Parts: sequence; C-alpha cells; structure tokens
Amino acid sequence: MEISELLSESTITKYLKTLKNNIYNKTRFLTIMEKAGRVQDASGVSTTWKIVKSKHSARGRFLGFSNIPSQQQNILGTAVLEPGQYVATVGFAKDELIKNANAPEKIVDLFSTVMKNAESSLKFDIATDFYSDGSLVGGLRGITGLEAIITAATGTYAGINRATAGNEFWRSNVDTTGYVLADLEDPTDAGYFPRLLDTQILNATHDESPNTIVMTKILYAIYKNIARDKLVIDSGKAGDLGFPGLAMDGVTITFDDFCTAGKVYGVNTNDFDMFVYPGANYDFDKEEGSMWLRPTDQLAKLAHLIWMGQFRCNAPWQQFKIEDLPTS
Repeated sequence: MEISELLSESTITKYLKTLKNNIYNKTRFLTIMEKAGRVQDASGVSTTWKIVKSKHSARGRFLGFSNIPSQQQNILGTAVLEPGQYVATVGFAKDELIKNANAPEKIVDLFSTVMKNAESSLKFDIATDFYSDGSLVGGLRGITGLEAIITAATGTYAGINRATAGNEFWRSNVDTTGYVLADLEDPTDAGYFPRLLDTQILNATHDESPNTIVMTKILYAIYKNIARDKLVIDSGKAGDLGFPGLAMDGVTITFDDFCTAGKVYGVNTNDFDMFVYPGANYDFDKEEGSMWLRPTDQLAKLAHLIWMGQFRCNAPWQQFKIEDLPTS
C-alpha cells in the first residue's frame, strides 16, 4: 500500500489511534548495548582508536652493574572501522495532502506513524547486522557485527588480522564443537548447557568478565527448563529492560529474535562503544529550514531518515561464542 493510499484511508472512515506495531520484533540486544550508556559522537571518515597490543618490553632482572633495558618498544596499535550508513525515505503525494487538508489532526497522526515506522525499520536493519560479519551488501557498508568481532584464530577485525603472529591478543573465545539437544540436557555430558556457558565465561574472563549472554529463543527455552529448579530467576537488570531474563554467576542471560540460529554470544558490554554521527542518529536530514524535499518532476514531498555510526569492541578476548547448537 502506498503512502497516498494510507492518506486516503484516513479520511474514508473515522481515524482512531489504534495502530499497533505488528511487524517488528523487539531489538533486545541492541537495546542492551544502547542502554550501556557508551554512546559517543563520531567524526571523520572512520572510527580509529588506539589499543594496547603488547606487554612492556623494557623489563627484566638486574644485579650490580649488569646491563638493563634502555628503550621500550611502542605498545600501541591502531584499530579502524568505517561507519555503517542506513537510510529510510518517507514521502507524501501533493494531491493527497491537498485532499486531506481539512483533517489536519489525522495527517499529523499519520505522519507520526509513518515516521516511527521508518525509524523502527532502521533499527530492524541495525539489529540484524549486529550479528553479521560486516560484509558489504550491494557494495554498501553496515555495522560490523559479532560474527566479525568474536572469532578465534583467524579473521580480521578493525583492520587487525588475528592470524598474524603477535596479534593473538585480538582473538576471542569460540567453541565450535557440535552439540545436540541430548548433550545440552545431560548433566553428565561435556556438552551440558550450564557447563558450556560456565567454561566460556571463565575462558573470556581476564581483566573483566562477560556480563551478558544472548541466545535464540529455542536455546533460551532449553536453558530455562534446565535452570528452573537450579538457577535463580533474575528480576533486576534484565527486568529493567522489559523482557525476561535469567542469571548465572551474575551474568544476565536473555534471548533475541535477531540472534543467529544455533549460536550463543557472551559479551562484556563495558568493552563496547557506540559511535554515532551528530545529526544522523535516527534523524531526518535537514540542511536549512524544512526537512522536506521536493523531488524532481514529482508533485510530492520527501524526507530522509538516516543513521550513521559504528559499534566497536575494545577487548575481543573478553567475549565468547558457542556455535553449532540445536536450531529446533
């Protein structure tokens, strides 16, 4: 249905504010990351930051007049991520605006609905890409997601190749062993679900530990059934975000509709930052005056909602992934 048809429908019958979002899943994990409160303004053509890549080299033991190290090596490396860029366009035909000129309150309500829908669409795309490997789609870049961040011995993230000698510090913790449902539910099996999570939490614990684990609804239901009489339901942090949650050793466990099938991700949200360009954080493009644009050779008005930014992870070694788990 075109926007002009929506405008016509708003005047055919009495327009009631009963519209309900029936098509979008809640962007649970994206919400967690946004609520982590680490949003910063982006600038320039890329997000570039310094990381500590090596231990202090000018050190050792000494005795009497023995030689001691005199110069330290550069301990810093540079990580670089190009921004993801998303746009949604809303438009209204001129003749339909004229026909509805006598019902301004209905037009305002409809404008609000259409614009909110555009914002939800962008969040849908970003939440989907949050689990991606950052591959270009049609030559266009989105955000670089968890599949690129959380890998073990290979792969490049933020311009740093994990397979290169000396870059082992940039690796994450990944369990690629295949497990079936019977493994996850058997307390005597190496693949017992709580044991898998506990092992990966410990593997990813260094300076800090993972504080949030996200999985599919299917895996969450399996874990919840196991945890029903063994673990404590957490009504704190997860409940504040408006959806159910479990906890394991203080780590919030939740589900996400966008999570990749058969995978579990564990992250330390303190290691993540979100960089967003000012004026492009679900904002309508507006140079001067009105945000509305008049397209060439069309009697209509358009507006472009944009989001430009990137998520970055400062310590991949404090994140983990378990893959090849049941998908049904």
